Amino acid sequence: MKIKYFEYITVYLSVFLVCVFVGVIGRLVLLEKGADEYTAGVFFWISTGFGILMFAILSLFLNDLAERLLNRFLSAKKNESPESRIPNEDLEKIEEELQDALIKPEMPENRNAAIDIQQLREQQQNTIKNQKQARIDIAIRYAQQEFALYASDDDLKQLGRNIIIYAEGINFEKIKPVKVKDLSNLDLYHFGWNIWNFFKVSRQDGAAQFLKLTFADALKDVEQNSIKTHLKDDEQKGLIKIMEDFTDF
Repeated sequence: MKIKYFEYITVYLSVFLVCVFVGVIGRLVLLEKGADEYTAGVFFWISTGFGILMFAILSLFLNDLAERLLNRFLSAKKNESPESRIPNEDLEKIEEELQDALIKPEMPENRNAAIDIQQLREQQQNTIKNQKQARIDIAIRYAQQEFALYASDDDLKQLGRNIIIYAEGINFEKIKPVKVKDLSNLDLYHFGWNIWNFFKVSRQDGAAQFLKLTFADALKDVEQNSIKTHLKDDEQKGLIKIMEDFTDF
C-alpha cells in the first residue's frame, strides 16, 4: 500500500499537530497543578515524541498486518478458481490438446497451398517451354520447305540446328555453315528477315550475324552491316519472299 507523497505529508503532519496539541494540554495541566516550567516543558516534549513514536510503530504494524490479510484473501480466491480445481497434469494435457486442435488443421492446408503454387508455377513454365518449342518447330518446317530444293539433307538438318541456336540465344559460335545452291543473296536476306520477324529475340544485327555465319560461303563477300540494311529489299522478288507470318507451316 503506497501512499502518495502529499498524502504521506498530510497524515504525518496531522499526527504531529495532534501530538503537539496533546503535549500542550498536558503542559498546561501540570502548570495548573503547581509544576515548574522545566518539568512542564520536559513533559511536553516527551509526550509529543512518544505520541509520534507510537503512531509510527502502529502504522508499520498495521500496514504489515493488512498486507498479510490481503495476500491470504487473494490466495483463497485463487484456490477457489475453476482452473485451481483441475490437477496440473490434466491442465497441461488440456492446453496441449487445444494447441494441437488449432495448429494441426492449418498444417495440411498450408502444405497443400505450397504444393498448389509449385504445381501452378511448373505448369506455367511447361506451357511457356511448349509454346517456344512449337514456334521453333514451325520455323524449322518453314526453313526445310524453303530450302528443300536448294540444300542437301545434312545441310537442312544443320540449318534447323542453327535456327534453334538463334531462337534460344545460344552462343553463335556453335553455328555451323550451310551450303545452298541456286539462291541469290536477296533470297537469303528475305529468309533472315522472316526468321527475325517470327522470333524477334534480337535486333536485326543478330539476324544479320545469323545469316553471315549460316551461309558463310554464299555471303562471304558481303559485310554484316550490308546484310542488315538489305534484309527487306524487293519484298516480293526472288525465290524466297518476305512473309509477315508463317505460323501455318
